[in-house]
Amino acid sequence: MVTYQVQFVDQVSSTPAVRLDLNTAPWTTREGTEFGLPELRRAVVSSVLVDGDRYPAAAYGNRTLSLLLRVDAGDDDAEATQLQRLYRELDRKDNVLLFRPGTSAPVYFRTFRCGPDRVQWDPFTKEVRAQVPAEPFAVGLKETLSQVTVPNDPSEGTTLNANPYFETNASDWSAVGGSVVRSTAQAHQGSASLLLTPDGVTASVEARATAVSASVGQQLRSQAWVRCAVARSVAVGVIWRDGANAPLTTSTSTVPVAANTWTLIDTSATAPASTAFAQLVVGMGSTPPGSNTLYIDEARLFEPGTGPAMFFDIAGGSIRGDVETPLFLSVLAADVVVTGRRQSAIAVRRRGTPSAMPLVLQAEAMSVDVDTSVQTDSAMSGSGANFARTTFAAPAMNRRLYLVNAFPATPSVDARGTYRVFARVRKSVSGDVITMRLTASYNGAAFNGDTVTLPSGIEPRWVDLGLLPYPVGYDPVTDGYSGSTLAVTGSALSVWAARSSGSGNLDTDALLFVPADDRYCQVQWAQWTGPTSLVLDSSANAAYGVGASGELAPTELMELAGLPPMVTPGQAARVVFVQDVGSTSSGGDSRTGSTRITPYYWPRYLHVRPVAS
Repeated sequence: MVTYQVQFVDQVSSTPAVRLDLNTAPWTTREGTEFGLPELRRAVVSSVLVDGDRYPAAAYGNRTLSLLLRVDAGDDDAEATQLQRLYRELDRKDNVLLFRPGTSAPVYFRTFRCGPDRVQWDPFTKEVRAQVPAEPFAVGLKETLSQVTVPNDPSEGTTLNANPYFETNASDWSAVGGSVVRSTAQAHQGSASLLLTPDGVTASVEARATAVSASVGQQLRSQAWVRCAVARSVAVGVIWRDGANAPLTTSTSTVPVAANTWTLIDTSATAPASTAFAQLVVGMGSTPPGSNTLYIDEARLFEPGTGPAMFFDIAGGSIRGDVETPLFLSVLAADVVVTGRRQSAIAVRRRGTPSAMPLVLQAEAMSVDVDTSVQTDSAMSGSGANFARTTFAAPAMNRRLYLVNAFPATPSVDARGTYRVFARVRKSVSGDVITMRLTASYNGAAFNGDTVTLPSGIEPRWVDLGLLPYPVGYDPVTDGYSGSTLAVTGSALSVWAARSSGSGNLDTDALLFVPADDRYCQVQWAQWTGPTSLVLDSSANAAYGVGASGELAPTELMELAGLPPMVTPGQAARVVFVQDVGSTSSGGDSRTGSTRITPYYWPRYLHVRPVAS
């Protein structure tokens, strides 16, 4: 078994084609071959007013691979041929050098064009020395993480019931007064759904999920997309059960649906006394005939506000390598391609406990002020009274919503940072000229955000209210020489709005706090329908389309502004993905939509690769 490999190969792959093996006859790698380390370059700031220097920034430079090679083919002409093969590999504009010094897994250096520095040719020795320039880091094989579904609804919650999407089977579901099977004839998401067929004699026909644990007073949300063969009423809700699994009561929402049309039914309810279990149910009453077949998809029971909403998490132990590396995102084109082009905001938090950072503040959690009241609308996130409406009887710039206590309420090191704050808002009249502003204050320290004019249209949209620092004012970060990170208190917040022309209302749903002090970018996706997925290439700061067979698919130029995400070995990361923060995409922000994303990366190494990392 070969345990020491130095090879020029055609690509970074587990089975690359070898262009030239430098440690197999007639070649040998000689003492003096070194793969070195990249230089860490630092920006230095100094002053005669303080002792010492500071390093506000640092970055690795390229490295040089020193190769000392001997060729012994037993014939001068054969050796000359081998040397020519080496020269041609060195002369490539870019190349890949595989290096495995006895380890279980190799690393791959991406090299640049060069020539030999010295050639020794005499009757006894044929040796070549080459100083090969290379990128700073060696890379390992591509690592693909599991596909994630990122919901658009900021009040999303973790799905409690099993098998909500029916992509594989119909397990964990049963029928009352009929039958249920997995079907690929219709699907709202993915390629399959659950088909409920009535028996024609039972008064109430239902598809029921396996009951899950619940507690008294817990608010749960029942949600399902349904498609019936005829126009009729369909109910979605929950059966509350006691500790013996006996039914207590049922909380459902019954909605009329059009024939052969996917309709979302969404309802919330609070668990009554004696509740121990909750069971998601989708059904039809009035003794439906067998022809009233019902397709069911994305049938979920969840507790609002428990996530994941508009983000996905990456565990610290799941990232291999020695240093940070670009995170690539493959986004299903069907989720982001629309007329007018979606624009997504993407950010990453990699320090502390990312899951503890502030993210969403619902408008109904704030106090209402001038001409503003809390109301209910299923197009808005949350449940019950779930948004704030401003009527502008006083149209000048006034405070419309405010929060007396700080957000977040509990001081935390994870609250620290600069956030780009988006408001999910909706105008009732497209042409109204409405402006908004966010302000923050804490113990006399105040921050006034920019005044922003809302785009035209009556669709709900995420509107950029600008940057907000936590804390407001000076931040020493640590407690002197202790190195102990100081906790940060949130700020009291106010939302101001004015209507300078028009006659309509402004509806405010929620505020979203997107971290903008690490890696933050906005991507305007293509609207061509050719690609099956769109790739955010964080190494090239670009985006492109990919077809069903992995081929490059033509698209419009997809504009990218800012810094796309990176991940760090050993450090957990939260990647925030806001599907649409643009002003021109058709339909605006869909609360019920979601984005399917497959993250992947290439681990980067300083020298060699340990077997498990």
